[in-house]
Amino acid sequence: MSFESIIGQPFAVDLCRQWLKRKTTHPLLFYGPEGVGKKTLALEVAKALNGYQGFHPDVHVVDLAWQAAERKETLEKQQNLRIETVLEERRRLLQSAGQGPWKVLILDDAHRLTPDAANVLLKILEEPPANTALFLVTPFRDRLFATIVSRCQPVRFRSLTDEEMMQCLNRLQVPTEVHAQLTEMALGSPGRALHLSRDEQIEAVREAEKLWQSLGKLTPSRLLHEAGGRSKSFKPNRAEIEQQIHSLLVPAARALRAGDMRAREPVRSIQSAFAQLRQNVQPALVYDYLLLRLSKERK
Repeated sequence: MSFESIIGQPFAVDLCRQWLKRKTTHPLLFYGPEGVGKKTLALEVAKALNGYQGFHPDVHVVDLAWQAAERKETLEKQQNLRIETVLEERRRLLQSAGQGPWKVLILDDAHRLTPDAANVLLKILEEPPANTALFLVTPFRDRLFATIVSRCQPVRFRSLTDEEMMQCLNRLQVPTEVHAQLTEMALGSPGRALHLSRDEQIEAVREAEKLWQSLGKLTPSRLLHEAGGRSKSFKPNRAEIEQQIHSLLVPAARALRAGDMRAREPVRSIQSAFAQLRQNVQPALVYDYLLLRLSKERK
C-alpha cells in the first residue's frame, strides 16, 4: 500500500503530503462519507512518519472494538468512546516512543466521544506532545465539538465516481460480474461495496428494494409484516436494525440520484433514524416508526 493506492481522493492525499513535509504536530481531521478511504489514508501517513510496513507498536488505532478489547467487554456494550480510553491514550502519548520517532493516535469514529472524553482530547489537541501525530476520523464532522474541529486541519473526502468505484473493486478482487450492481448499490463507497459483496448483503438490499417499492401501497400493519414484523420470538438487535436501515438507504438514495425529488424526504428520514439509533432509542421502535413515516412520504 502507498499513497498511490488511495483512489479518488487527490485533494486529501495532497494535503497529507504537505503535512508530512512540514513534520508538524498539528492534528488532522479526516471526514467524509463512510467507506471511502479515511482510515486507510491515516494509516498510510502513519507508515510514512515511522517508515514501516504493517503493524507498528507506536501506532494505535482506537475505536469501539479497541475499547472493547482493552476493557474485556463485548463490542455490543460499546456505544461511545469513554473518558477512560482517551485518558489511557494521553498517558501513552506523553511517554517516549518505543520503536519509531513518532507516536501516532488514529481515533476512529471520533463523533462517538462522550463529552468528558472530548474535553480530555481537546487538551491533547491544544498542546500535542512532541513527535506526536493525532488523526481524527469520522463521517460526521458536524457532531464533533466546534472547539475540537477548530484545533484540527480538515481533510475532506468525497464519494467516488462510478469509474473510480470500478477501479477499487478490481483492486479488491471482487468478481467482475457483480461490479455494476455493487457500484449502483454502494453510492460511491468502496467500503460499502465490499460489505455488500457478500451474498447475504446483496439479498438484504434486494429485500429493501421490494420494501421500497411497496411503500405507500400497503396498510401500516401489512407494511410492518412485510418488513419482518415484530413478535416475541423475533427481536433483532441494534446491529441488525442498523443494517436493515442501511439497506433501505440504497434504493432511496438511488431514486434521489435518478432525479426523483419525492425521495428527498425519505432519505432525510432514514438519516434521522440513524441519529436516533446513536441516541440509544430502542432500535425496533426506530425501525417501525421509520417505515410508517416513509410510507406516508411515498404516498
